[in-house]
Amino acid sequence: METTTRLMKRKLVAVALSASAAEAARVMKKGKTGSVFVGALPSPDGIFTERDLARKVVAEGLDPEKTPVETVMTRKLVTVDCSEPLEKVFAALARGHFRHLPITDRGDVVGMISLTDLAAVFRQLAEDEKFLDSY
Repeated sequence: METTTRLMKRKLVAVALSASAAEAARVMKKGKTGSVFVGALPSPDGIFTERDLARKVVAEGLDPEKTPVETVMTRKLVTVDCSEPLEKVFAALARGHFRHLPITDRGDVVGMISLTDLAAVFRQLAEDEKFLDSY
C-alpha cells in the first residue's frame, strides 16, 4: 500500500498573515500552485486557496489589494499524516470537497497534495500496460 510521501513533489509556499489576498494570489501564480499556507511553516495558521480568493474576496466585492489574507483564509487545516495510505488522502479530499490537502509529519506540515497531483497518478496508471490489460 502506497503512502502519501510518494505524491509530495511540490515546494511548500507560504505568505505572512499580513499579506494581502492579491499578494497571496501573485505568490500562487509564481509558484504554479492553487494554494499557499498562511503564517510560519511548519505550523501555519491556515491556508489560502484559489477558492477562498473567488468566494471570500471577489464574490464579496472586497478589494484584493486591501484585504488581509488572514481575514479570508481557511483557519482549520484538515491534514493527513505522511505515513498514511493514499486511501486516507482520497477520503479527506472527498469528505471535505477539497482541492488541496496539507500533509503532516507528527503535526508539522511537510507537504501538500492536490487534485492535480492525483490526476498525474491516474494518468500514469492509464499508461501502464498492466493497468490497461486488466480491463
